[in-house]
Amino acid sequence: MSPHKGPNIIKYCVITSTFSLVLITFSILPISKKAFKWNRCFNNVIESVRENGDNFEKFDLIKEKTLAVAICNGAFLNAIIK
Repeated sequence: MSPHKGPNIIKYCVITSTFSLVLITFSILPISKKAFKWNRCFNNVIESVRENGDNFEKFDLIKEKTLAVAICNGAFLNAIIK
C-alpha cells in the first residue's frame, strides 16, 4: 500500500458513513412522526377522561391508560361511552 492511499481510504470511509447516517435519519422520520401523533392522542385522551370525571365512574390509572391505548389504536371508532 502506498503512502498516498491512506488519506483516500479515510475520505471514502467518512463519505460512506455520512451518507449512511443521512439515510438512517430519513428512514426514521416517518416512525417518529407516527409516535409523536400517538403520544399526543394518548395524552389528550387521559386529559379528557380526567376532565370529564363526573360522567365516568372513578377510573384508576390502569383503566385510564387502557382506555387511552384502545382509543388511540382505533378500537373505538364510533363508540358511545355511557
